[in-house]
Amino acid sequence: MVVASSLSACICERGVLQFTPIPTTTGSNSLPVEYLVFLLGAVVPVYIVFGVIGLSGLRRITRYEVHDSFYYRLNPGTKVVALFLVALTISSAGLYLGLLATGIILGSYATLIHGKEKLELGTLFTIAVVWGTVWGAVSDRLSFIIGQEVNGGTIDTSFFFGDLTRIVASDVAVSGVFLLALILVMTSTPSDVMRVLRRIGLPNPITFSVVVGMRTVPILLDSINSIMKVQLMRGFGSRGSRSLGPLYVFAASIFALIPALIYLLRGARNMAISTGTRAFGAYKNRTYVKQPPFGPADVAVLAMAVAFLAVSIVI
Repeated sequence: MVVASSLSACICERGVLQFTPIPTTTGSNSLPVEYLVFLLGAVVPVYIVFGVIGLSGLRRITRYEVHDSFYYRLNPGTKVVALFLVALTISSAGLYLGLLATGIILGSYATLIHGKEKLELGTLFTIAVVWGTVWGAVSDRLSFIIGQEVNGGTIDTSFFFGDLTRIVASDVAVSGVFLLALILVMTSTPSDVMRVLRRIGLPNPITFSVVVGMRTVPILLDSINSIMKVQLMRGFGSRGSRSLGPLYVFAASIFALIPALIYLLRGARNMAISTGTRAFGAYKNRTYVKQPPFGPADVAVLAMAVAFLAVSIVI
């Protein structure tokens, strides 16, 4: 059986896609090796998300909480522009600059409310995302290398210190954009984000879709978490091994999707009535009682984001 196909591993370095051919070989031990590599790549992110972070942790990093630290005092427009500039920077920067930007963003989680917990959740979320994306890119190549060792061959160590290292570093750098987007969600109300998007000039339907998404994700996670706990209380997975607990939580979450979506659809009528009573879309422009401030901290954040973008272009 073919251990690894002739597909190419995609490596992204400094915004340039390079393709490294993957050799092929055959052997009687290929099936167990392929399944082992696939399961390892699929189970680890699931275990981190559902076993370590949990739905309660996902709720903490996807909903707004009132606080008065640095990010909460920033103008929402500043955070949106900084997110855009960081995305441009990471897409065009070298690996080291991208890793530096991601490290700064992740470290800034400590300034949020419950900063230590948010920092841990952000780190675990980054590991899960990077692990899942990297494994999808290198699973075929890794199967071939492990298959060589099983069949008495020699492991190609240059893969681990070359291609794999670059792929991991590239994905860690890209994860900085997701971390900054979560900061926007955790430190800005949906109304603030809607105000910024309307000032940019986005149409009402697009603005409304983004705001509804920000409002719906925490509610969806709450619903799934409640339904999942009810299933576990009724004995779902009670006869299995405790080490398989995260997998039972994952399965219970999948089973809870349809009831949770039904609950959200029932609440859609209330949302429609709410937007109608607030005359959403009746006028081209909306007025606001309180205008978000724009101070020296906003200037500093934008200056830092522009500096990172300039450095990424120069080097």
